[in-house]
Amino acid sequence: MQVITDIGQKVNRASDGFNLSIENVMQIGFNLIRKSPGIYIIYSIVGFFALSNPVSGLLLGGPIIAGYYIVSHQISNERDATLADFFRSFDKFLPLLILNLLLGLIIFLGLMVLIIPGIYLAISFLFAHFFVWFYDVDPLEALRLSRKTVSGNFGQILLLCLVLCGINLLGVFAFGVGILLTLPFSYCVVYAAFDDIIGIP
Repeated sequence: MQVITDIGQKVNRASDGFNLSIENVMQIGFNLIRKSPGIYIIYSIVGFFALSNPVSGLLLGGPIIAGYYIVSHQISNERDATLADFFRSFDKFLPLLILNLLLGLIIFLGLMVLIIPGIYLAISFLFAHFFVWFYDVDPLEALRLSRKTVSGNFGQILLLCLVLCGINLLGVFAFGVGILLTLPFSYCVVYAAFDDIIGIP
């Protein structure tokens, strides 16, 4: 209960407003991935195969995404990481599965109504995986906490997402293989942003 109380206080402070240096989190993300680029690239290849169809994407997307954050956290704390560490996310397979199903449904409905609501929801829920894995909250609460956090400065988070989307487009244009580096880099940057705004124990 103390953990939930503490994270609630952190989210309340963030929702009152925060200033995120995009340049700074990009630099941190770069520093993270350059320490172990090989395992990030290999994991991304595995991830692409695992998420190659909608069914496996819905079932495995939550743990796959969380895996990037787990390893980024280890490297950030100067701990060695291996490819196996990415898959520790499956220790919380059920809550991450439920989270991914909820995200998919909510964002899909938002896009069906109008494109802008779908985009808004996707950005608002950017940090949901962190709350499930690092703070052990249930998926619905993770969505609420993420939306409340992002609301503290939605414009900056939107800008960060646009920058990362542009970088990943460049990765796709680089013979299609650049995405294997730009995608994990993006997750490292999102990790750095969450750590800056909320912090990770």
